[in-house]
Amino acid sequence: MTASIAFLSPKGGVTKSTLARATAVAFAASDWAVFAADLELGQGTFRKWMKRRTEAGITPVFPVRAFASIGQAAGEIKSGEWDLVVLDCPAFASVTTVEIAQLVDLVVLPTRYSTDDLESTAETANSLVLEGVDPKKIAIVFSGVAEARGTHEREADRIEAGDYFSELPYHVIPGYIPHQKALSTAQDGGRSIIECHYSGPRRKAENVIQAIISRFEQVTEE
Repeated sequence: MTASIAFLSPKGGVTKSTLARATAVAFAASDWAVFAADLELGQGTFRKWMKRRTEAGITPVFPVRAFASIGQAAGEIKSGEWDLVVLDCPAFASVTTVEIAQLVDLVVLPTRYSTDDLESTAETANSLVLEGVDPKKIAIVFSGVAEARGTHEREADRIEAGDYFSELPYHVIPGYIPHQKALSTAQDGGRSIIECHYSGPRRKAENVIQAIISRFEQVTEE
């Protein structure tokens, strides 16, 4: 049976593709047969990244195809050909967003610490639940966040952002992925953020991606 994870958000620039790539790489590195559906047809960032990765000779690699409709991605999930299908979704909320959330095993919603991003993410999650999506399938991830200067300030920001979701029935992935040039540079060269050459940001990315995988395992085992 093919499992599936969707990365979606009501807005662009919140690291959906970044998280989708890294999660797909982590599973592929564990010998899962992974397929990536790039539903951002106009931008194709996932496909372009895989092209850079392949040309650079970085492994593992896996098929990435652009799809104009959720039906095509659903076909790959239902085919049984893959262990996992990862969906990199369009950056807007629509009927398609609901269809995707209902289709997959886990929905990952990335957000930053700003009030605007937190509110938008919560509203998206709430709207999915109103349409019948099980809240257990929804995971909130703090990603692409600007780091405060000091350790205490960073921890205060993280706690404050986590508290925002404390009264909501959604799983919040521990940790965060910082907005750092080292991570974007890694992706420019065809690597994922868990393959960054610099150990500090790489470890933070690894911890978050592993937590996403752990949540996926919990949801699919229930």
